[in-house]
Amino acid sequence: MMLTPESQLFLENLKALNLPPVDQVPIETLRSQFEAGAMLYGGVADQAISSHDDDIFLESLDKTIKLRTFEIPSSKMVILYAHGGGWIRGNINTHHVMCQNLAKATQSTVISIEYSLSPEHTYPTALNEVEAVYQWAQKTQTLPICLAGDSAGGNLMAGLIVRLNQQKQSLPQECILIYPALDLTQRLESSKEFAEGYSLTRHSIQYYISAYLGNNAALTTSPEVSPLWTLENINFPPTLIIAAGADPLRDESRMAKDILAKKASLKGYLEIPGVLHGFAQLPIFFPEAAQAFNWLHQFYKA
Repeated sequence: MMLTPESQLFLENLKALNLPPVDQVPIETLRSQFEAGAMLYGGVADQAISSHDDDIFLESLDKTIKLRTFEIPSSKMVILYAHGGGWIRGNINTHHVMCQNLAKATQSTVISIEYSLSPEHTYPTALNEVEAVYQWAQKTQTLPICLAGDSAGGNLMAGLIVRLNQQKQSLPQECILIYPALDLTQRLESSKEFAEGYSLTRHSIQYYISAYLGNNAALTTSPEVSPLWTLENINFPPTLIIAAGADPLRDESRMAKDILAKKASLKGYLEIPGVLHGFAQLPIFFPEAAQAFNWLHQFYKA
């Protein structure tokens, strides 16, 4: 796989740090490292796009959750967003600029969800929370609802669509998945091709999955945990997928693309060659982030 110059430089810098494996790093350190990376390379906030935080009470869960709303005048829809970070890290701050970029690209209001992280809160806590936020949005929002997420967040939103099918509940109007984790069984070829040396390693993925599932490997085959393997059998809204070419999760997006295309549920697919998992969150380092959001914009500029 030919990497872009930026991907090569990113990997060289990462190698120079000589970081220990993720399972040897305290969870709070992993989170602070992720936040530091977002601060350095996540881009500059656009002051023209207003945002506000709200703590909403989720009656079905008897708990409060924080949301950050990015307002766009004359919004086309409301996008509920779940951030990436391997279910163990990330928050509404690490994905602030990414959500602004999504709001601009889609000309839509984006609501970013501060869901509970693992290992303190294992599956299905985060999925239950995004489901409850979706139920809240159905009651409070007048615009059509779209579900969106990157990486682990994409897993949560695809898992929610599986759950909505199982419960025979109404589906969102659209879905946007950015290098989503759709197969936690890790059985596809790209998980082996990019197992080492491409930032997101097979070892780290296994660590994230184990933390999310509470060390219960049997859960990886659950339809709402590995949504890829049930896509053929459920209804799925029109979906846009963005994939990274040098990503262990790449083939999950490719397979989802093929399945959804056959079901006439694929709205668009973009795979950028030579870029690494997570590139869209780091526009300072990866110019391809702008390419991804420009590609999204073509579907909403009219």
